[in-house]
Amino acid sequence: MGGDAAGEAGAARGEGVITFDGIELKNPAPFNLAPVVLCNETILLSGKTAVQTSAETGFRVKFECCTQDYADVSALLAKIGQKKTLVIDGTAYTNCAIRSWDRLEQDPGGNWWYTVTFVRETA
Repeated sequence: MGGDAAGEAGAARGEGVITFDGIELKNPAPFNLAPVVLCNETILLSGKTAVQTSAETGFRVKFECCTQDYADVSALLAKIGQKKTLVIDGTAYTNCAIRSWDRLEQDPGGNWWYTVTFVRETA
């Protein structure tokens, strides 16, 4: 991870390598891989609630990352709108796409901090 402080902190937490179409997401903060329960609620005019649910689960994961090289950010931004393979700790998730990009800022030390969310198509 280049020996930078953010990289050493990530390694100390025990995170593995995360890539999207071969682009590494550097120095990820701890993240949650819990399944997404698929449920739709509708409040009816009568005031009652109609619920649609499924035994299927969705896949959505958000990463908060830090890099010293803007090229890492640029490479990921170029993948918006594409379905590619997301690899987390050696496990490949096909048909994933960038769902949202919530944060992109540079700190005074020159590090780029960003938050990106991926979703997986299962249809």
